[in-house]
Amino acid sequence: MSISNQYPDRGKIGPTPKMTRLADESFLDYTLDTRALLLRNRTDRKRVNEVLKEKGIKFEPTHESVEAIRSVIRQGFPETGVAQRVFRTAQAGMWERVADSYRLREAHILRMLDEYDQRGPGSVTWDPDYIYPEYTAVETHLQTGGVVGDMLSGICFDYGTRIFYGYNHDGYHAKLADRVVTPRDGIVSRIMDIGCSEGKLTCALKDRFPSAEVWGSDISAGMVRYAHYRAVEENKDVHFLQKAAEDLDDLPPEQFDLVVMYIVFHEVPTPVVEQTIKNVFRLLRPGGTFWITDFPTAGNDPEGLDYDGVLGALDSADNSEPYAPEFVRSNVEKKIRDAGFVLRYEDPKDINLYGRVCDKPIEVVK
Repeated sequence: MSISNQYPDRGKIGPTPKMTRLADESFLDYTLDTRALLLRNRTDRKRVNEVLKEKGIKFEPTHESVEAIRSVIRQGFPETGVAQRVFRTAQAGMWERVADSYRLREAHILRMLDEYDQRGPGSVTWDPDYIYPEYTAVETHLQTGGVVGDMLSGICFDYGTRIFYGYNHDGYHAKLADRVVTPRDGIVSRIMDIGCSEGKLTCALKDRFPSAEVWGSDISAGMVRYAHYRAVEENKDVHFLQKAAEDLDDLPPEQFDLVVMYIVFHEVPTPVVEQTIKNVFRLLRPGGTFWITDFPTAGNDPEGLDYDGVLGALDSADNSEPYAPEFVRSNVEKKIRDAGFVLRYEDPKDINLYGRVCDKPIEVVK
């Protein structure tokens, strides 16, 4: 008997396939509640930062800096240390349970992806022989197997983000799509969502701009294949493409009115950020807009990083986000301007909410 046939289809939670077993789902509901409790009660952050400042310990993207912060917490703030430890354990346990549960039906899921590759509306293009760059060899967010190289990465990420955001459907990404800022002339006929992962935002953009041609690209084959399956299930005419963000230079220039990137830059090395910005500038038509949501950086918040990055430093180390400290210490605004963009909006106080709005000038200086 095929292992896939040992377990019945338990239906969906919104558009997301349920866990294989009720026990898996119950464990993950417990994890969701644990995360929510810890996020509400991350204790003593203000006082920890004050002590770090008194001791002259600054947030730096180094192992030594993280260990110095841990030492301060162990000595004076045991509750904070316990909360951080439990949070990491819950995160790792969540991804392991999601992967283990879907792996029980792996043969069925892979057949499903094969079938949906050939179905519409929309399309998906991916390369079974794709060679992933070395920087992707991390289990980002502690996701079991990482987000590349595993064909179940998309379906696992879908359920995992349900836990991360604490919602059952796609309401968060619908709100996110509503916040996306459009070109000043209001023309939005072609959209690219770079680093689209499981395609929630991509599909939400299609809902907001139903007459536009909408594309989503991601480096992971597992992500774009599952994103296409999800879009077909919702009857969304969206196109998905397996492409690294820094490897879009073979696409025709000036073909998009709007390019969107949601929390991607802090997950990749600085050279990838720089090349991606250049690629987006080339892909946008004059007057087009690049909308980026990601962390504030030293470029727009230089005073906020030295002693206010304690949880960020620990989260980077504990949540397998090795490139995040490098990103937040950079001046990404300068990189954006150097590529030729004009920054319309970059307020560090609410940059996670409204993003960086980058316009390509109508007349580009050669």
